[in-house]
Amino acid sequence: MFDMVTQHRKDDKLTFEDLVIAKATYEKGTDDEIAEFIYQTLDVNGNGVLTRLLVCHDMKGGYVDDKWVQGCGNNAGYAIWVWYLMDVFVYFSHSLVTLPPPCWTNTAHRHGVKVLGTFITEWDEGKATCKELLATNESAQMYAERLAEFSAALGFDGWLINIENIIDEVQIPNLMVFVSHLTKVIHSSVPGGLVIWYNSVTVDGQLAWQDQLTEKNKPFFDICDGIFMNYTWKENYPKASADIAGDRKYDVYMGIDVFGRGTYGGGQWTANVALDLLKSSDVSAAVFASGWVYETEQPPDFRTAQNKWWSLVEKSWGIVQTYPQVQPFYSDFNQGLGSHISLGGRKLSDAPWYNISCQSLQPLLEFNEGRNSESIQVTVDD
Repeated sequence: MFDMVTQHRKDDKLTFEDLVIAKATYEKGTDDEIAEFIYQTLDVNGNGVLTRLLVCHDMKGGYVDDKWVQGCGNNAGYAIWVWYLMDVFVYFSHSLVTLPPPCWTNTAHRHGVKVLGTFITEWDEGKATCKELLATNESAQMYAERLAEFSAALGFDGWLINIENIIDEVQIPNLMVFVSHLTKVIHSSVPGGLVIWYNSVTVDGQLAWQDQLTEKNKPFFDICDGIFMNYTWKENYPKASADIAGDRKYDVYMGIDVFGRGTYGGGQWTANVALDLLKSSDVSAAVFASGWVYETEQPPDFRTAQNKWWSLVEKSWGIVQTYPQVQPFYSDFNQGLGSHISLGGRKLSDAPWYNISCQSLQPLLEFNEGRNSESIQVTVDD
């Protein structure tokens, strides 16, 4: 958006004239100019693709091998290396405040992917927490500012807000203040920051998943950057949500549970069925718990199963990131784990290791399950 408003000058300067031109284009331009302005605003990656893929990482309660800032010795730990297939990565757990481990933020940013933490309240304990947080307008703003400070200080891009408990209706106005103020402060303190609302509690304080955009959840959608729909939606819900969202239809992320718990298409090895429908409905997708492949030990082995599952995503959704984004660039095709460490062809250690921060850019290779795949040809262009 900065590049768009500064007319792609690339001098890292924003002038008053730039703001005047942008405002005039939006308010007084021709229909075609306004449409193009809105299009570029929605094109968050500048790649011409408006629909987005969000991946919500939920595995074994969170903070497993990835919790060690400098890595650990379990080279059988979970990793993702297909960053070119996603736009946003959410680190999820059932803790009140879930801060993404640095290793995920480091490698996701290296690959052009935004990273969000999770703020979640649940059950009776969550209701009590919300009663304190939303006691006053001032307390709602104060806690929003603390969350924004976490993002700015730790270098991740914002928050998924998940209120999964009943809220006293008299406190709904303060909940709206919390969400809107958090969005405002994130935008001012974290470049490109995002706040996404999870479709759970409604504007009347009830815990009632709508699974689509309705008058009961749209007021929250209107004051933040997007809404993550629960994964039990019906076939006609994505298109209906897109119609209600209008110009912001790409900010509607329809959930897909990879475990298949009530999700359209069944998840698991048919998660692409839901992706195909969402793509044709012109909305965004939120893939929940892609670690299913790892947790359920899909055969024949994790690396093969992982590549196979994500190849289904690629066929349905397409590639959303391209590398390298800057030149010159370096890659040793490191996936963030290994059985030894070598430097310049000399082995330095036989100890297994795991550190996702060490991931480098990966080649975009087509998955081939057959045994007769063609060998890779390497060429060097001087």
